[in-house]
Amino acid sequence: MRSKRKLLKVTFPNGKVFCYNNATDTMICVLREIGSDKFPIIKMELCHLSMLSKEIYPQYKEYMKPICDGWYLNSQSDTAQKYIQLRSIDEQLSLGLIIELGLDFETEANPNKSFKSRKKDKLLVEFPDGEQIAHHNAVNTYIQVIKKLGVDYIMKKGFEWSNMDLISITQVLSTQIQLAKNRWIMVPNTTKQKAKLLNVISASLHLGLKITIM
Repeated sequence: MRSKRKLLKVTFPNGKVFCYNNATDTMICVLREIGSDKFPIIKMELCHLSMLSKEIYPQYKEYMKPICDGWYLNSQSDTAQKYIQLRSIDEQLSLGLIIELGLDFETEANPNKSFKSRKKDKLLVEFPDGEQIAHHNAVNTYIQVIKKLGVDYIMKKGFEWSNMDLISITQVLSTQIQLAKNRWIMVPNTTKQKAKLLNVISASLHLGLKITIM
């Protein structure tokens, strides 16, 4: 059985939390929140080069991830190393962050990440009472609709996607998103597939949802 992937969770003093399925995504979003004006103050090296840079190192091109304002992160480190790096940044800047490394954190879809689809379609889901859910990307809309319907309720109904349980108690695929402790959901690749699945759920449970691809 494949071991669970460790996750990073960072909480700012104002209560804002960053925790995504990918540690690099979490670190980049934390750095964006800190702000590029503080990047020159951060003294940290990776492979004898500054970890934060305004240039792309040719030998580490595949690891240089854009942060903001022309800055890049050399992401060639594992989750445990990123945990140590974030702790060092917190100490250098006296930010008062709570930085955690663990397995069972509740994660969110990264709103700043471009999901692999040809078109950046959005979903609009309207409930019979007139309530609408329409986030900036289809993934977040899909997740919020499932949460509104009730994660455990949908799980008990035994829905499947690609011949696998729609919601499982452990992560069986890296593309799954954690909804709550011991609750992982399959995420269809395209907006059209997400709409189709929500329509199937709506029809099966007689929910009367109106689902529109925008």
